[in-house]
Amino acid sequence: MNLRFLLVMAAVLLVLPVAAFAQTVTGEIETTPFLSLVLTTQTPYPAEPGNTVNMEVEIQNKGTTAKDITLEMVVKEPFSLLPGEEQSKTFTSIQSGSSVKTSYNIFVATDAITNTYEIEFRMYEGSQRTTYITRSVNLYVRGTPELVLVSMTTDGTLEPNGQANITTVVKNIGTGTARHLTMEFASTDELIPVLSGGNVYVGNLEPSSATTTSMLISIDSSAEQKTYTSTITASFLDESNDEQTKEFEIGLPVSGTIHLDVIKTEPDYSRGKLKIEVANKGTVEAKSVEAKLMVDGKMVDVEYVSSIKANKKATFTFPLALKGEGKLEIAYIGPGLEKNIDVKDIALNFDMPTGDATGTYVIVFIVIVVVFYYFWRKRKRKKKGELY
Repeated sequence: MNLRFLLVMAAVLLVLPVAAFAQTVTGEIETTPFLSLVLTTQTPYPAEPGNTVNMEVEIQNKGTTAKDITLEMVVKEPFSLLPGEEQSKTFTSIQSGSSVKTSYNIFVATDAITNTYEIEFRMYEGSQRTTYITRSVNLYVRGTPELVLVSMTTDGTLEPNGQANITTVVKNIGTGTARHLTMEFASTDELIPVLSGGNVYVGNLEPSSATTTSMLISIDSSAEQKTYTSTITASFLDESNDEQTKEFEIGLPVSGTIHLDVIKTEPDYSRGKLKIEVANKGTVEAKSVEAKLMVDGKMVDVEYVSSIKANKKATFTFPLALKGEGKLEIAYIGPGLEKNIDVKDIALNFDMPTGDATGTYVIVFIVIVVVFYYFWRKRKRKKKGELY
């Protein structure tokens, strides 16, 4: 009985190493609990896209001694082995209850996104390498969001007292998600967001994704004609839940318009003058204004004012011209120091007044009354003399 028991035990011990790599119908080997693979260290942790990571793995043998074991890494995107790094590594013997360690230096592709990647390994027994078992370990990669301003356009009136929409396209060219993204326009003295129009909540912006935002701003009346530099700030949380900000400087070309118009033409008969009022209905100041009056192609006179501010007027006084085809040539300097000339038609069709007849009528009436009174007194005296 003891001999039979010993023979059975010997047979079991001989079969165990083979059972660890028993071949299946498909040509692969069954998974066994005797040889396992674990990731012991990852440096750095987490791995960063565009950088190298060293991963150390350990083969643990929970069964009997295993011999001629080859460990092969299955290399897939977004990983690649560094030059000179061996994909397969062979161990002549792994004792029962022991383990062996080895490491791989791999490169993480620059476009790898934040994820936990499963890296597959194959374990072969013997030199033929016809059968294998599959094991895998997890490698954590954490990307970094990177935002860039792709384009910026404006729609509206970029001039004093105007309003405009600023439309921006921001893209995440990084490898991590920008979470809880908010875009904010930085207010200045001249450029002011309209209510909440300068703050836009976007949400999460994934890698390779873009977002379009629109912000409404107003331009103060004191703004000059020039390009104002302003800032749009992107605030978000990165993959580490740390708050990040990215500032984009933008240039907003504020321009103004000058619109001069004749609003009144009035003769001053008593002084022999013609007054012409000119208003600036634009948004910026007209400087060094020269007004030249032409009647029937002949120059009458020239008048000057230093400037006509926006929404203001100036009065030019010329010698009185009653009739004719009038033109007012207005030369001025614009906000960009450019010289401009506007020509306005002037309707001249006035008549000299003939005087007020009321005074004459009063005088005649008084004369008539005096004459009537004179003759009435004279007649009364004559009658009185006849009585005596």
